[in-house]
Amino acid sequence: MSILGGLKKKAEQKKALAFYKQLGTIKGDPRDIRNLKSLMSARLTAFIDATFIDGAKKTEALQESGQPISSLSPTSSYKDVKTISGIVCVYLPEKYAQFFFELGSRYQSASLTLNQVVELADEMAAEISASLVLDRPITPLNFLRSVESEGHEGEAESTEG
Repeated sequence: MSILGGLKKKAEQKKALAFYKQLGTIKGDPRDIRNLKSLMSARLTAFIDATFIDGAKKTEALQESGQPISSLSPTSSYKDVKTISGIVCVYLPEKYAQFFFELGSRYQSASLTLNQVVELADEMAAEISASLVLDRPITPLNFLRSVESEGHEGEAESTEG
């Protein structure tokens, strides 16, 4: 990466961190605040989903190579997330980022069931939502919820017949 690219990345990370930290105490027009909190909720949902998938993919790669899962490297508190307006750098404190990364890893290695993963993700997302005083809670891992609901529909159809 060039020096200018590195400086730009650092500036984006600094901006993402400032946005995260100011959100819980922001003052101003209620409509603007609601829009900013909605924006943050969407960005964090994308961050969490991408981090979970990253943990699962890295675990899968380790499993295929025969290396121990303990050699899994930690994830970053910053992630570039695709949004409607382009790619944006998003910050989530390390403890949360690592939690969702490990959740993806544990799901991939079958240490947790789908229901356990969704429940744990919801609990942690509720904690993040509360700390940021978000109007709408973060609902991560919707792609897993659709898998879960399809499974329940299949069970219902098989018991009806």
